[in-house]
Amino acid sequence: MDIVYHLVHGLADSSPQETRLARFFLENFFQLPDATMEQLAARAGVSQATLQQFARTIGCSDMNDFLGQVRHQQHDSRVQDLLAAPSQMLGDAAWVDNDTLQFLANRGGVAKDVLERFSHSIGRETEGDIISRIRQRLAEFSQQEARVAQAILHDPGFASSATIDQLAQAAGVSPATITRFARAAGCDDIRDLRMKLAQASTAIPGSELPAAWQQRLNGIQQALTQQLETLPEANVSRAVSLLKQAKAIHIFSAGTADTPFASLLQYRLLTQGQPASVCYDPALMSFTASMLNREQAMIVFASSTPDSALLAAVQQARRQGAAIIMVTKDPASVAHTGDVWLPPGEGHYGALLIVDLLCDGLAAPDDERKI
Repeated sequence: MDIVYHLVHGLADSSPQETRLARFFLENFFQLPDATMEQLAARAGVSQATLQQFARTIGCSDMNDFLGQVRHQQHDSRVQDLLAAPSQMLGDAAWVDNDTLQFLANRGGVAKDVLERFSHSIGRETEGDIISRIRQRLAEFSQQEARVAQAILHDPGFASSATIDQLAQAAGVSPATITRFARAAGCDDIRDLRMKLAQASTAIPGSELPAAWQQRLNGIQQALTQQLETLPEANVSRAVSLLKQAKAIHIFSAGTADTPFASLLQYRLLTQGQPASVCYDPALMSFTASMLNREQAMIVFASSTPDSALLAAVQQARRQGAAIIMVTKDPASVAHTGDVWLPPGEGHYGALLIVDLLCDGLAAPDDERKI
């Protein structure tokens, strides 16, 4: 069975969704056998059942048969040559970039809606990925549709895998509104919308980064974005102001998990000309705290609940009049209204972000210190 021929034939005669799947398989032909069904479904933005149906549509018994055919043809030099020059195999229309399509349409006097329908029929879009298109059309949506758009933009990863009911609940609208939104966004239906969202937010094999790395990067970006959205800007500004005024900065680490961040902050502060010391030993914390005064600041890294020795040191420093900045997930540990609380979010990247925000704030001129 010539699987490449069937994929190319599918580009001409299949539905828009099958056309996009065929393009996906051709563009990533040599990486397909190394991926699991779950990975292929996620990267293509469809369900595993859709993959199985597609495999049967082009003449295979199931996806295992399809991947076996792909594996068989991977070493065919003719196939390698064809996939190295896709325009010779599929024709220029299927592989031309969007700018060229727009240029040709303008020269031929083709209306915008006709170009959009043509691009959609060959699995191409003229307005960038679905995320960009939703952002561009925010003002055009109805009030209810705009709520759906905001929910999608807030968490594209969730929206790409959510059911209609789940997405409707997240947006606070009815399931019927989700269906209307999908069409308003230029999609065939909710499945088409989910597929485009998955393709916009998930790397595919053959991209600049390996898929696992891109997935890791996406997770980090999402976590840091959520942290910045919940981190009080006023708290960061106040912490920077206190550090700016302090003649000495003392950094306390609650445990081994916090030590790298305390050491990094000390290093960053010293390189910026700020006098900074770090204390890891519980036996020395109380002694160090007793030496502080109003002209000094204490920063505490506590990824877990602070122990009694550290809490006693914080209370001692507070009595001495030192400024207290708590980098901890537990707001209950900030027992005094004068303390500054900076939640580090989830994972160690959150603590690194706090270090960056503090040091960047200290390095910025007074009129540019706003985060």
